Amino acid sequence: MSKVISVAEVKHHLFDGMSIMSGGFMGIGSAETLVQTILEAGTKDITLIRSDTALIDTGVGPLIANNRIKKVIASHIG
Repeated sequence: MSKVISVAEVKHHLFDGMSIMSGGFMGIGSAETLVQTILEAGTKDITLIRSDTALIDTGVGPLIANNRIKKVIASHIG
């Protein structure tokens, strides 16, 4: 069974109040397509678990800038 799913399938797994753990550092290695999909789906009140918050326009930054994140668990804010 493949563990790779399409963007359309991802949308069915998104819901308000969910927790997401994301890789990368300062935007490098971030799941850009996932971030864009979350923005398009309107998902909000997310708990983000990550090493950092990236930059406003990079990595998970757009989720923060668009008020989609309720709580951040991180070791570096920058």
